[in-house]
Amino acid sequence: MKHILHIILCIALFLPVTASATFNDIGVGARPLGLGGAFVALADDSNAASYNAAGLGYIDAIQVGITHAQRFNGLITYNNISGIIPFRRAGSLGASLGILGEDSEIYQERVVRISYGNALFKQLAIGANLKLFGTSFDASNEFVAENPYFVQTSSSATSFDLGVIVRPFQSLSIGASVENLLPANMSISETHTDSVPLNIRAGLVYKLESIAEMSAQGEAVSNLLKSSLGTVEIASRNGEIYIRTGIEIWLNRAIAIRGGYSAKNGGNSATTLNFGGSAKLPISSTNFQLDYGLQILTGAFQDNITQRFSANLLL
Repeated sequence: MKHILHIILCIALFLPVTASATFNDIGVGARPLGLGGAFVALADDSNAASYNAAGLGYIDAIQVGITHAQRFNGLITYNNISGIIPFRRAGSLGASLGILGEDSEIYQERVVRISYGNALFKQLAIGANLKLFGTSFDASNEFVAENPYFVQTSSSATSFDLGVIVRPFQSLSIGASVENLLPANMSISETHTDSVPLNIRAGLVYKLESIAEMSAQGEAVSNLLKSSLGTVEIASRNGEIYIRTGIEIWLNRAIAIRGGYSAKNGGNSATTLNFGGSAKLPISSTNFQLDYGLQILTGAFQDNITQRFSANLLL
């Protein structure tokens, strides 16, 4: 029975005959999840290229990150590894591999991302991703083998993203990205076209340092404000509009907490509440950060939660 339920969910999530869910925008990294997914204007760690490749232009140290995510009570898993190498004025290069699968192992998605970002000057950075998509179904599975829908059991395609970040003031960043600019048809059937949707993001992040300087609430409050930020983002994908917002507060140099909220308006309206935190563990001359993110869904998936674990190594 469990295996049958897995197949049904696989059909509902991944076959374009029911819904174009291929390469859904689930995000990467526990820190962005804790911020409600509002990361396009921040993009300042190993997760940067997944939201805005322009963020690589402001990264000045080697970063390596890994993410493990569970969706639908562990039925769907997503694992990602990414790395960024800065070359000073020449910009930064990044690469990542993400693999999504479900526990009956019928279906798998893969994304390879090669990224570049450069700060043209202090107030402006641009970036781009080259993306290689791949999908595969288990050809030995009875459902797949006997279904005439499957003309082939795997597909691949290429696309690219463009991004920009503007910093008009020290405490304010404005970011925008356009993802999947080149149509990428991932269909495994002759009767349906399943293209990876265009994804557009725009947002801003405001660091509360300037408010801290004017605060008369005491040293403790002032220190919290100096290490806090708020971020907001609006995105469009597949005719649906997403509004995301989040706040991050570093309680001290080692511990951070986050909260976020997002709302989706369109064919399947839903809202989410997001929570998360980080712990920095100094190891020799490196900085090792552990992140956790929790997303509580409403609407059609109100009984499901998303948990995400990440580790980021700063060299």
